[in-house]
Parts: sequence; structure tokens; C-alpha cells
Amino acid sequence: MDNQDFTPKTFWQRPEGTTGMIILAGLLIGGGYLLYTALPVLIGLAANTLYLALMLLALAAIVYMVLDPKMRNLVGYMYKSFMRWLTGLFVQIDPIGILKSYVEDLEDNLSKMNKQINKLRGQMHKLKEIIFNNKKAIEDNLQLASKAKETNKQSMMILKSRKAGRLKESNMRLEDLYRKMEVLYRVLSKMYENSEILKEDIKDQV
Repeated sequence: MDNQDFTPKTFWQRPEGTTGMIILAGLLIGGGYLLYTALPVLIGLAANTLYLALMLLALAAIVYMVLDPKMRNLVGYMYKSFMRWLTGLFVQIDPIGILKSYVEDLEDNLSKMNKQINKLRGQMHKLKEIIFNNKKAIEDNLQLASKAKETNKQSMMILKSRKAGRLKESNMRLEDLYRKMEVLYRVLSKMYENSEILKEDIKDQV
């Protein structure tokens, strides 16, 4: 992928941004409710000159924080840092930590895949033995059918010939199944090999 097409996620698009939006929405709603309920008290305080001066001072500080770029950036940085720390308590946002977790999951999946590959290889070995034994049985039954024909044992010849025919049909199905298992084995082995390379490559980065 072209680097020019890659756009880094903003703070609000990352997990900590979601936490930040929830907290900010909660603060705005809570602050608005508190302001509404405390309005009579604030009006009473405003009647006192000293309290009015303190309230105006606090309001001026808030306005300054909103209007001054440096102060706004400082508060924004502190807020983002806190949200990042808070989100990190229940969501993994550390890139190195994410890669390490991914490697652990990959190793676990590779172990499971290796077991499945070995199991498949074992089934293929058993199937090959059955095919081999069937071929041997086919030859034996054909020889017995030939001998029965020479000695004019018609029923024996028919019986052995039919048995050899059934074994041939069975072997055709088994050989077709074996070919499909071979394809699956090659695909899984290739996937395992590529995953091993990917795992080692990621481990080198962390």
C-alpha cells in the first residue's frame, strides 16, 4: 500500500478517544445539571461583592484557558494523557504490547495448526495402508478367481471376481479422498510455514 494513502488515526478515532468522548459528554451533562441546580445559590453569592469577584476571577481563568492556544494545548495534552492512561487500564493500546499479544496468539494458533497437520498426516498414512492392503486383496482375489476358472469352480470364480470388483471401486473412492487430503495437507503446511515466518518477523520487531 502507498504511504501517501495512509492516514494516521486522530486521538478521537483511537480507543482512548472513545473513552475521552464518553467522559467529556458525562462532564458536560453533569456540569450543566449541577449549574442548573446550583443557579439559585450562585445568584445569592453574586449579591456578595467578594463572592462575585471570586466568581468573575474563576470565569476569567476558564475564558483564558479556552482562548489561549498554549493553555488550550496544555489542557488538551493533559486530558488526552489521562484518557490514554484510563483506557490502558482495560484496553491494550501500547503498540509493543499489542504486537507481543499478537505473537502469543499466533504461537497458540500455530500450535493448534501443527496438531491438526500431524493428525491429518496420520489419517493419510492410515488411508494409504488401507489402499495398499486393498490392492493386495484385489490381486489375491483375482488369482483365486483365475484358479477357480481353471478348475471349473464357477461359483468360486464369480464370488472372488465380484469381491475384487468391489475392492477396486472402494479404492477408487479412497484414492480420490487421499488426493484431496494431499491438497489440504499442502495448503495447511504452506499456511503454517508462512505463519512461522510472520511470527519470527514480528518477534524481531518487538
